Amino acid sequence: MSGNGIKLLERVGEGGMSTVWKAWDESRGCYVAVKVLAGEFAASGRDIASFREEERVMEEMDNPGIVKAYGFEQDGDGCRMIMEYVDGYTFGDLLRRKQHVGEADCLLICESVAAALNVAWNDHGVVHCDIKPENIMINSEGVVKLTDLGIFHRYEQREGTLEPPDQVMGTPAYISPEQVYGDVEVDCRSDIYSLAATLYHLSTGRTLFPGLGNEDTMRAHCSPTSQARDPRSYRPALSEGFCQLLESMLVKDRDYRVTNWQDIYQMCLEVEAGQKFKPRETAATAPSSLLLNQ
Repeated sequence: MSGNGIKLLERVGEGGMSTVWKAWDESRGCYVAVKVLAGEFAASGRDIASFREEERVMEEMDNPGIVKAYGFEQDGDGCRMIMEYVDGYTFGDLLRRKQHVGEADCLLICESVAAALNVAWNDHGVVHCDIKPENIMINSEGVVKLTDLGIFHRYEQREGTLEPPDQVMGTPAYISPEQVYGDVEVDCRSDIYSLAATLYHLSTGRTLFPGLGNEDTMRAHCSPTSQARDPRSYRPALSEGFCQLLESMLVKDRDYRVTNWQDIYQMCLEVEAGQKFKPRETAATAPSSLLLNQ
């Protein structure tokens, strides 16, 4: 499928609802990525609207830490989104090659994602809802970029509680407890939890709750008694400060979790400086998904 001066060259990714192609854009004179909605979904008005809204919010945010969107096209061949092409790889790819990522790089990832999602949340009310290694990329210049906002949520303050959704939205290994429950509107604290679960996997080479099926994994995120092993049991070189950072982000009850991206960024700087920080006051006694050896 080619058109409008865009020539598809090679498929570079595939998900449940779409495929992503590397393409040449003659009008821009550069490579772009083209995300093509799969045929059965391109026939659904609701899926098309969701796909269109994903493109719109990516274009609206226009942040260097989030893959840019340039436009949306719909014709007889289907629906596609034109996006920035990232000449690099995902951290999911890196995990498969190297088994784990060093602490310094994990802190860089945390700072970069925190800076991007701070803008997404504070300026646009956007919650990514699917932070995981496969959705964090690094380009050839070392810039970390978030991608795939296919299940993003735009926050709206609501009265009362929400009806639980028919289907849990998110990836079980990294999903926040409140996404599993589905009875409150998610906010930036859900992404904070998912980022910590991602960093645990990157730094140790293991997910928080390895060996469990999807349903049991989601129960483990929610259960006050289910806790992951101290990351240092897998990687002894990890610092106490880094592990404390993860612990504070992985508090199961969001009312006691770190509440904003500015604090996450500052905590990363403290860890890099070798400072020991006390857990934020609200998280001091709340159950976490991470059990540290005291």
